Amino acid sequence: MTELEKKLSYKFKKSELLERALTHKSFAHELRERCDHNEKLEFLGDAVLDLVLGEFLMERFPGDGEGGLSKKRASLVNEEVLSKLSSVLELPKYLHLGKGESMTGGAQKPRLLASAYEALLGAIFLDGGFESARDFVRRDFIKLVEEIDPTQDFEKDYKTRLQEVMQKETKEAPIYELIGEDGPPHDRTFTVCVRVRETNLATGTGRSKKIAEQEAAKKALELLPKEKST
Repeated sequence: MTELEKKLSYKFKKSELLERALTHKSFAHELRERCDHNEKLEFLGDAVLDLVLGEFLMERFPGDGEGGLSKKRASLVNEEVLSKLSSVLELPKYLHLGKGESMTGGAQKPRLLASAYEALLGAIFLDGGFESARDFVRRDFIKLVEEIDPTQDFEKDYKTRLQEVMQKETKEAPIYELIGEDGPPHDRTFTVCVRVRETNLATGTGRSKKIAEQEAAKKALELLPKEKST
């Protein structure tokens, strides 16, 4: 069992799946010979994570409807949480990155680390099946799930909450403006600015405009005095 497998508490039957999960496309593209990268495993891991956490949250909050469960899951499955879990596993030191990505601090980018976590989960699912993937997710997320306050209002997303606060304080709704797009067509990153009148409140980034808007609204709420943001 390798050092990383000990951290994962999981021994791979097919070591090539683990290597693939740790290989970023920037590394694969720099090699002349064919080399698989982790993008498809990330896609699979994302679906597995949604399924496992959906089941977990249904057990933890049996009285919740579909909407409440979806909001709670969204509070867990995001770039910030997944990148932190990757750091706990010390994934940055095991990742295979291209020279350019490494030079720009790729091993510390939250988005890249979140993707690596999902790819790792996808690899565990293919190697050991659903039970192994479920055990891995539950071990990592059990504390986070137990810390969820069942009385917290998850039905209101960040945009809705910010709009309510701003209309109460300024009588105007926030305006969201797309200010940047980066990356290839299949892997875009969007940057959105939220403002009220002529005042910029915050910016957010994400894999879609909707995610970027939610991130911008979240940051804007965090900057407000606590009594106004709740």
